[in-house]
Amino acid sequence: MNKEIIGMVNYLRQRNSGGKKLKKIVLMGLTILISINMVACGNKTVAKINDVNVSKEEYKKTEEFLYATGYIEKEDKNSDEINNDVLSFIIDNEVAYQDAQKKNIKVEDSEVNEKFEQLKQTLETNNVYKEKLEAAGVTEDFLKEEIKKDLTVAKYKENFIKDINVSDKEMEAYYNNHKDQFNIEEVKASQILISTLDKDNKEVSKEEKEKLKEKAQSVLDKVKNNEDFANLAKEYSDDKNSGKDGGDLGYFAKSDKNIEFTKEVFKLDTNQVSNLIETPYGYHIVKVTDKRTVTKSLEDSKDDIKARILNEKYTKHIDSLYKNGKITITE
Repeated sequence: MNKEIIGMVNYLRQRNSGGKKLKKIVLMGLTILISINMVACGNKTVAKINDVNVSKEEYKKTEEFLYATGYIEKEDKNSDEINNDVLSFIIDNEVAYQDAQKKNIKVEDSEVNEKFEQLKQTLETNNVYKEKLEAAGVTEDFLKEEIKKDLTVAKYKENFIKDINVSDKEMEAYYNNHKDQFNIEEVKASQILISTLDKDNKEVSKEEKEKLKEKAQSVLDKVKNNEDFANLAKEYSDDKNSGKDGGDLGYFAKSDKNIEFTKEVFKLDTNQVSNLIETPYGYHIVKVTDKRTVTKSLEDSKDDIKARILNEKYTKHIDSLYKNGKITITE
């Protein structure tokens, strides 16, 4: 998975660090369908979280950030509707942030600026993401405010879980009660990568990128004409580590690689070759050579289990803030 993009999203999803996906929350005490028509909202707020209003503009900026970074899929989405996952995510962070402020948990401006510079550098290497965020009106001030909230909520969570002890017995019980969650699907695949990054790890110009896409397509045509995949990987792939081995990536799970990459690769059947897969790294041609399911042992899963248990306890705490707060969805 793309660690740079994960880093961006983690600024907005810190409290769910025990899991791989955004938490889908059933908002406590609220009657919400999958979506609420935003046209009806006009210029009103989308939600009111205690004394804080969430405007439609703020909602849209957060929504586009989450879509642009791939953590919520945009397929079949009506742009005039509110996505329940996004709204839940906003409320989730806000109630934690408000309670953190009550407990006088703060972050320094220097911490915010440091994280912002890291984020800014990441965006400079990914023009597609940068353009999408700019089109949504995501400004530097907005990003800094979200980073500030995230760092504050991160400290808030750390304070909450630091004194919670998770025993071996508790971890064993969790493992036995959720064994199916430790069955991990893996694929073995080979790839040919035509990189769209320059020597400074920045995306090339649109014109150059188009030429590279044509090059990638020509290599894919060779694969489809039954030329040897391994030989083509050795000759053309810009991933020199796998290229020298004929493109072999070994076995990997969905969480091990870039989200755009695994989304397409895991759709493939054994011995099937993909079409061009575009990621921030370039254009990938992938051949799946095997699939398997492995079960992680209790011993190998302990860190994961501990994180899940702590996250569940923290989630229950956040849910209690919902119950005791006043949250209104504006229609």
